[in-house]
Amino acid sequence: MSSKRSLPPDGTPESEAKRARMVGGGGQAATLSQSPVSDAPAAEEDAAVASMAPTHHANARAGLQRSIALVLEHDGFDSATEEAMESLTGIVETYVESMIDEVKRFALAARREHPIPTDFELMMGYYNLTTRSLRPHLRNPLPQSAVAPTFGALTHADNDALATLPLLSDELSGQADKDAKQYIPATFPDFPSRHTYHFTPQDDTTVRDSKKVREEAARTAEQGEDALRRLVRASKMRKQKEVKSLVEHDTQGRERFRLWEATMKRFMGAEANLRGDGSVTEQVEVADHSMIVNGDAVFARKEVARMGKRAGGLSANGT
Repeated sequence: MSSKRSLPPDGTPESEAKRARMVGGGGQAATLSQSPVSDAPAAEEDAAVASMAPTHHANARAGLQRSIALVLEHDGFDSATEEAMESLTGIVETYVESMIDEVKRFALAARREHPIPTDFELMMGYYNLTTRSLRPHLRNPLPQSAVAPTFGALTHADNDALATLPLLSDELSGQADKDAKQYIPATFPDFPSRHTYHFTPQDDTTVRDSKKVREEAARTAEQGEDALRRLVRASKMRKQKEVKSLVEHDTQGRERFRLWEATMKRFMGAEANLRGDGSVTEQVEVADHSMIVNGDAVFARKEVARMGKRAGGLSANGT
């Protein structure tokens, strides 16, 4: 005997949820439903609903299937399955698309943008058809009442549904320039941001006043002199330290350097007393008044070349 549960007499599976038995404190068994609490109303409100409105492609496909159904009815078919109808519709669409492609190809080969009846005739010859084969179809065997379609209320597409919010404000958007030019077709795309094709005016910050220009030049020259003065002072300090490090190895040289430094400080102190500031002199100030000069060969004094100086002495006749 199979361990599976048998189905009810009607053949439909049980729809009730399983119930678990739970023994309470008094020993009595109780049944609890394990079916989860459904929030169906809340889920339906939050879920997105697909639009069932027919599109233009759906309307055209429905008209094509109606034509196929009328032809099948005229040929003696009472009904057709959905798979057969879809297959016939696909065959007709493929055949018509191939004919349109051939007509377009003949038009483009002749440097024409739009086809003409000659291109349609060439297309029929490409498929081994003649215009005479179309004459029997001029008289439709179906009654006019069945051929004439009945149109319902067409649903117009909501153009604002896919419209995006403007990315630019009124100050940056180029829509105002496009609207101002009446010769621009309305089908043209929107203008980009205005700064992409308009020059942005800028304030001229160049100073043209001669007095301010002179003041700026004097200030720049003063800054340059100050920078050069600090550079020369740093070079003197470096030389002073090098001399001091050299004389430290010799006792007599160390004594001579000490005497020279004391003498320089005494003279500099006398100058400070004459000025009346009474400032205390340091080694840095001694370096400013140092007698060390740059004796490198590149800075040595050179003789100026004379243009009228002769290479040799005078001749015997004095000429």
